[in-house]
Amino acid sequence: MKAREITQVALLAAMGVVLPSIFHLSGIPGKVFLPMHIPVLLGGFLLRPQVALLLGLILPPLNFLLTGMPPFPNFIAMMFELGAYGFFSSLLYGRVGWGVLASLLSSMLLGRLVSILANWALFIALGVKFNLKILLQGLFIISLPGIAIQLVAIPTLLVIIWRWGKIEGRAPRFL
Repeated sequence: MKAREITQVALLAAMGVVLPSIFHLSGIPGKVFLPMHIPVLLGGFLLRPQVALLLGLILPPLNFLLTGMPPFPNFIAMMFELGAYGFFSSLLYGRVGWGVLASLLSSMLLGRLVSILANWALFIALGVKFNLKILLQGLFIISLPGIAIQLVAIPTLLVIIWRWGKIEGRAPRFL
């Protein structure tokens, strides 16, 4: 990794710890507003797929170690979900050439699919009954405010980064 990429990962990781902490301290549940997802999705548009995957994989256990949230064993399934968000948004945008919105929506859906599979495997490993309906409610209904925030915040932050951050080789494509 180059120094610029290491710096971006460090800033996004710091953002991935600070944002959820702010939400938890203010009493707003992370499962509603999904603050840890934002830096990972941003990373998908700024980093190579394998680096964005790594960012998504490390944020949940890092947050657990520093703040106790997300709780054990939830952070294990979140590792795979967030890793998928980073990997797929980077792959679809940077390698496949899709626009920001198509890459963002697709990676959000693919990450949720990975979350379903990871939670199912985790529940089996722990010997706990898996309830798909409750998981789907959490991924698609309870988290609607977070999904809406991501759909507005990610493109907005990318415009700011690309216009004022002078990111080399990344011309924004939104459709």
